[in-house]
This record gives sequence, structure tokens and C-alpha cells, in this order.
Amino acid sequence: MSESELYPAIIGAYSKGDTRLFRINSGLAWQGTVIDHSPERLILAHPRPVRLAAEGMSDIIGWSAGALFTAIECKSKYGRVTDAQQCFLNIVKACGGRAGIARSVEDAGLILRAD
Repeated sequence: MSESELYPAIIGAYSKGDTRLFRINSGLAWQGTVIDHSPERLILAHPRPVRLAAEGMSDIIGWSAGALFTAIECKSKYGRVTDAQQCFLNIVKACGGRAGIARSVEDAGLILRAD
């Protein structure tokens, strides 16, 4: 399963009851006044960069049973975790939250049930 297929599958399976999960987009986007746009091109006046998430932040965050902060890093079968992503997961765990790498919907369930 690809990472883009995994996000909605995990959120759909587990974001209910006392668990709420949200997809977090990362990267850099641009904001400004739209001057012109087409399917191939966007022209902005007064452009400003917008950072969408902190470096290394997990793909899915939220809370699980007991209001524990939860971070799930989704990876395909052969996807690699970056140092920044592993650092974020380690910090969440060190602070008492639930965090881990999910390569399947079942992996996410194990993270959510971890104590």
C-alpha cells in the first residue's frame, strides 16, 4: 500500500470514539494575491512562504485513549524514515505520547494500543 493510500485508511479505521487523527501536510507553500492562474501556472503578487509543518512532524497526529498525543509516521513497504522524523517520534514517546511507524493499517492499531 502506498503512503497516500495509507493515510485515509488509518484515519478511517481509527479516528472514532476517544481517538481523533488528522493528516498533516508538510513542505513549503506560497501565499499572496493571485494575479493570474491557469492549470499550469500561478502568478502571485506579494508572495510569502508558508511552512506547513515542523521538519520531521509525523504524517498523522492527534490523540488517542486517555487524551495521549499520538504521532503516526506512514511509510510504504520500503519507505525510509528520515533522522528528523525519527527524532520527532522519539520526542513524542519521551513525553509520554504514542508514536511509531506504520506500514499498514494494522501497524497503526498497534501504535494506538501501545502502553
